[in-house]
Parts: sequence; C-alpha cells; structure tokens
Amino acid sequence: MAQTEKKRRKHKILRYLEYKILHIEDSPHKISLGLALGLFIAWTPLIGLHILMALAATVILKANKFAALVSIWVSNVFTFAIIYYPAYLVGRFFYQYVAPHKTLSREQVNQIFSELFKPANIAAGIFSKEYWGRFWSLTKSIGPELWIGCTLLGTLAAIIGYVACYAMIKNHRAKNPHRRYKCSK
Repeated sequence: MAQTEKKRRKHKILRYLEYKILHIEDSPHKISLGLALGLFIAWTPLIGLHILMALAATVILKANKFAALVSIWVSNVFTFAIIYYPAYLVGRFFYQYVAPHKTLSREQVNQIFSELFKPANIAAGIFSKEYWGRFWSLTKSIGPELWIGCTLLGTLAAIIGYVACYAMIKNHRAKNPHRRYKCSK
C-alpha cells in the first residue's frame, strides 16, 4: 500500500513539472534550450556548482531559467552513481585510445572506490585531511575519463532533451490554441 502511495505521489510530481514546463510563457526554443542546458550541466562532475552554471548559461544564451533549474535536478544524491559511473566507463573507453598508459584498470578503480566510500571510512574520515587527500587523488586519476564521458553523455542527453521538449511544447500548443502564450514562436 505504501509503495502505491509513493508511486502516486511521484507521478503527481512529474505531472506537475510537466504541466509547469508546458505552460511556461516563453518560446518553445527558449524553454527547450533551458532544459537542454540543465541536462548538460547535470552531467558535469562539478556537483556543487550546477545551479550557478545553469543560471550563468541561461543568461548568456537567453534560455529559460526555470526549465534549466528543473532539469539540473536530474543529478542528485540518489542518481549520482547512475549518472557518473556510466559516464566514467564511456570516458574510459575513449581515453584508453588517447593515453592507454594513464588509464586505471577496472579492478583498481573498484578497489579505490570500495575503500574510499565504505560507510565506516566516510563516517570516520570525512573530516580528516587524509581522507580528502585520497579523494582528490582519486579525482585526479579518473578525472579525464570522467570529464570525457560526462561531456559525451551530457551532450547526448541535451540533444534528446531539446528535441523532445520542443516537440512536446509545439504539440501541446497546437492542441490548445485557446491558451494565450506571450511568446509562441
């Protein structure tokens, strides 16, 4: 029963966001561009800077801020592994052709991750200089692969997001001509 209620709430939230995005009073291009920028930025490994990056990008490219801010929340604590591990694997696939001697083996990466992210190690070491030194070392060792993968997957997500959002908005506005939109180009 609780699972059904959670699903219902989740669908209600998604319908609400869809409604809000479809009814933004802006051009379909600006809304779709904002959504695409947010999706691309969500895939960047600069986790603490997503909101600032999205706002800066929307101002520079004159995209819709709300759509960008909604879409960057694709990347969060619960989706971290789902987004960044595949991005790392994609980046590793391409990076091994550029610098094969610098690529860590899968076993090395798994060992480092399991040691660094054990709950006991996080709880005990999160406030220690040594823990953050090891974290920084890991980041430097897998950084190029992660950035390559994040850039490729982020670009793909942004393109798909732009096309899908643009089509949905145009379709919605064609079916609902009685609604007045300030900018419906």
